[in-house]
Amino acid sequence: MEITTEARDTGVYVIRTVGTQTWPEDSWQAHGVRLDLMDGLQPVAVCTLEVGGTLAAEERGAAEAEAIEPWTRTLRYLAVVRRLRGHLDTAGRLLAEADDAERHGAPLGEVDAPTLRAMATSQECDQADPGSDYGMAPLARLVVARHERQIGEGLRKSLAFAPAPAARPIHPAWELPGLGGMPGESLARAVARDLLAGWASVRDLRDPLITWAVGEAELTRTEVQQTTGASRSTINRILPNT
Repeated sequence: MEITTEARDTGVYVIRTVGTQTWPEDSWQAHGVRLDLMDGLQPVAVCTLEVGGTLAAEERGAAEAEAIEPWTRTLRYLAVVRRLRGHLDTAGRLLAEADDAERHGAPLGEVDAPTLRAMATSQECDQADPGSDYGMAPLARLVVARHERQIGEGLRKSLAFAPAPAARPIHPAWELPGLGGMPGESLARAVARDLLAGWASVRDLRDPLITWAVGEAELTRTEVQQTTGASRSTINRILPNT
């Protein structure tokens, strides 16, 4: 992991700051090292450790930067997922407003309508934009569905690139970037929750994937069993008529 002292526009790297550090939760100050894991100008995670002595702090910072490096691809995907969740919250609110306006035969609000169109892709606008501020719920549904789909894809990718947690544990001092000087959530806790969500998403794809593999891709039930480890009775339950 590359360690630097200044932010830059591109790449994944760590900004290391050695000296007096402050822990906002209790206003504790002590000599140590702060590591800001960055993706270009976007902060991904932060770690603050109490370490006496400049050389020792630099060495400890280098060690923790190296330890977090196997997680960087996963963390980059999860950072995107967090941003998409914010967009999804906005889209969900706009959908609720559009549904309410439609029930009352009224237009979507003069602020909400351009916000929704700005969030939509050109294809979504061609498909569902009514051309006025009336009847915009179908467009909002497309925007919500896209964000939900992208979040699911991001979670699955984050899971695919995650190292084995037992072999590559995340130091408990790593946190998500905080807001307004407040500490962020534990990085390990946030990653664990998102990886479980990614696993659940993959698990939910099992039955349709097996159905497609046998029904259209022409794999045999034996090939599916050998590849997935699923029992033959499970495969037969999923494919009763195939």
